[in-house]
Amino acid sequence: HLNIGIIIFAFVFIYFVIYLISYLTQNNIAVYEVQYGQIAKNKSYTGLVLRPEQVFYASDAGSVNYYKKEGDKAGYNDLICSVDKAGNISEEISQAGMDTANLSDEELLNIQNTITTYVSGYSGSQFYNVYSFKEGVNAQIQENLYVNALDSLTDKTTEAVSQNTFSFVRTTVDGILALYTDGYEDVSADNFKAEMYNPASYVKTNLKGNAQVTSGQALYKIATSEDWTLMVPITEKEAKEYQKKISEGSDSFVLHVKFRKDNTETNATTYVRNIDGTYFLQLNLNNSMIRFLSDRYIEVELGADESKGLKLPNTAIAEKEFLVIPKEYVGKGDNSSSSGVIKITKDKHGKEKAEFIATDLYYDDEANNTYYISEDSLSVGDTIQLPNSTQQYTIKDKDTRKGVYNVDKGYAVFRLIDVLAENEEYTIVKTGTKYGISLYDHIAMDGSGVNEGEFLN
Repeated sequence: HLNIGIIIFAFVFIYFVIYLISYLTQNNIAVYEVQYGQIAKNKSYTGLVLRPEQVFYASDAGSVNYYKKEGDKAGYNDLICSVDKAGNISEEISQAGMDTANLSDEELLNIQNTITTYVSGYSGSQFYNVYSFKEGVNAQIQENLYVNALDSLTDKTTEAVSQNTFSFVRTTVDGILALYTDGYEDVSADNFKAEMYNPASYVKTNLKGNAQVTSGQALYKIATSEDWTLMVPITEKEAKEYQKKISEGSDSFVLHVKFRKDNTETNATTYVRNIDGTYFLQLNLNNSMIRFLSDRYIEVELGADESKGLKLPNTAIAEKEFLVIPKEYVGKGDNSSSSGVIKITKDKHGKEKAEFIATDLYYDDEANNTYYISEDSLSVGDTIQLPNSTQQYTIKDKDTRKGVYNVDKGYAVFRLIDVLAENEEYTIVKTGTKYGISLYDHIAMDGSGVNEGEFLN
C-alpha cells in the first residue's frame, strides 16, 4: 500500500533527477575575478657593436705563443705573445702547455675558483654559456702553462733575443685584449654606413688559431675604452615612436637595455638616426663592454614597455557585433529611465508607427559621436527617429569589438574592453572605461562558450 513516506521520497527523487539533468545540460562556466596587474613586453633586436679598437701587427715571421687570454686587461708594456723565427723555443713552450702537472697550487686554486663561480650561477636555460666557459678555462690553463714554460727557458730566450731569432711582443696601450679581427676595428658611430650592418655575412678571423704568423699579419688588438656603441636597425614607425621620447631641447633620451646573452641590464644614452635612408638607434654605453668583447652582433631587448591596468585571461575575451548609431538618436522613453531609440515601422496601409525600443549602450565612441548597441531589437535597415523631431535615420553601420562576459547578475552581460597590451596568456585593459568592466568584477573564464543574457550555474 502507498503511504505518505513513499510519496515524499518519490517526489524528492524526481526533483533530484530533474535538477541533475538540468545541471548536466546547462552551461557551467568557470568564473574569474578581475584583478589589477601589468605586462612588461620588451622589443628584441640584433645590434652591431662598435668600440674603439687598435690592431697590432707582427714585425717578424715565425711561430707565435700567447701569454694572455682574450678578455684579460693589458697595461702598458705587458707581455702579450712571443714570435720565434726558428721555432725551437716556441715548440718547447707549446709542449709544456700540454702538461698540466706543471701548474702550481695557486694556479690550480684560481682555476678551481673559476669553475666554482660558474657552477654556482649555472642555469640550464643558458646552456650555450658552457662553451664560452670551457674556452675560458682552457685559455686560463694554457696561459699559466705558457708563462711557466717561458720562465723555465729564460737562458734560451735571452740568447735567442740577442741573436734576433726570438722576440717578445708587448703592448703599448692600455685596454682589454682581443684575439680576433673582423674589419670593424676602424668603424665608429661617426663613419658608420647602413650597408655595414649585415649579420648574415659577418666573418671574423681567430688570431689565436694561427701557430705561424708572417710579417705584417695581425697579432692581437686592444679595446682601449669602456665607452662603446650599439647600432640597432629599426623601422620608420618605430623611429617616430622613439622620437617622442626625446624631450624638448635635447637630441637623445635614456633607454633601458637588456642583453639576452647573460640577461644583464643597463641604461644607454640613445639617439635616433637616419643613415642612408635606414633608421637606427645609436645606443651609447659606458659599461659592460668587456662581457661582449668577443661579439660583434648581440641580441638585446630595448625598453621596459610596461602596461598597467585590469588583467584578464585571454580565454575570457570574445568578439561581438554591434549596431552603430548617432548619439542624438538615443533618449529616454516616456515614464522610463531606460535608454533607447524611437523605431519607426509601417503597417500594411503604409502608415508610420513610432515605438520606443529600450536598448543597452555598450560603448560610447566620443570621437565619432556614436553609440554601440546590440542587435536584439534592431537591425541594419531599421529606421529610427530623432526625439522631439521628425528627422529620421536609417541604421546602416555595424562594427565588431572585443569584450568579456560579466556574470555578477547571474546571467551573461557583454562588456567591451579597451586593450592596452597582451601576451600569450593575459591581456591588460584600460581601467575606468564607460560601460566597461571594473576591478573585482566577475567574468566568464571562457568567453567562447557564453551567449549574451544566458543564465549561468
